[in-house]
Amino acid sequence: MKSGGPLLMVASAATWAGGLILTKVALDVTGAAPGSVLVVQLVASVSALAAACAVTGAGLGGAWKHGWVGLLEPGIAYQLALAGLALTSAANASVLGSLEPVMVPLIAWMLLRQRPHPRLLVVIVGATAGSALVSFSTEGGGGSWAGDGLVVASVAAAAVYVVVASRQVSTVAPLPAALTQHVWALGFVIACQLVLAGPLLWTSATAGELLLAAGSGILNYALPFWLYLTALTRMPVARAATYLTLIPIFGVLGAVLVLGERVTWLDLIGGVLVVGCLLADARTAPVNNAMTEVRNR
Repeated sequence: MKSGGPLLMVASAATWAGGLILTKVALDVTGAAPGSVLVVQLVASVSALAAACAVTGAGLGGAWKHGWVGLLEPGIAYQLALAGLALTSAANASVLGSLEPVMVPLIAWMLLRQRPHPRLLVVIVGATAGSALVSFSTEGGGGSWAGDGLVVASVAAAAVYVVVASRQVSTVAPLPAALTQHVWALGFVIACQLVLAGPLLWTSATAGELLLAAGSGILNYALPFWLYLTALTRMPVARAATYLTLIPIFGVLGAVLVLGERVTWLDLIGGVLVVGCLLADARTAPVNNAMTEVRNR
């Protein structure tokens, strides 16, 4: 297993959290329909990834036929997430989003027969509990059953994406994989907008609003997906999932810096619990990997 996986996952979690905050700002400031914002975000993401492919000379090759997994995420997952985020609070979305690291190893166990190590399950539970403490500490309501239900459905779709995408990283390079997945997702979102008779073109948007939505798209889609897919080439999917519990931590930090929110004791306790679990996982990972290699010989 190559090194650098944990650092890539930390960077991925940080950009995902930043993108979530910027997306919430874009929805609140513009008042636009979530589907319209999502189209702009995905167009910006596809443009950024295409430019990166052109600069690096990364060939798409057979990536297109594997890109269908983008229908799960960001296609279905983010369409549901944005619809839910427009109805519920960012705090509720963070709480429910912390369920993904728990779902991923279980789905990987069911679909790929990758039985998680008992110690990894302890890490997942501990880190998820810490992220839930961070999320629950956020003051204010604004939640709704409908919005929360949509977010849960988006988390389930994202968890399935994580498992399926982990099977493709051995055949498709991360950058072309991210690009083709986002192209598939963009086509899916546009088709949904047309079927639902939603506003495909955001005609009332100002230049500033378009730039805000585009920036949130690059931060919430292009960067974290590229980093995440690269991390999957360097570490098992179940272990990578534990680092997704950092998203609420970075989310609270971003809320403090960007929105001026306060840090509570639950934030600090939850943050220490998450970081402690991840550090424990990082220390035991080399031992577990060596034992796995011995058993496979």
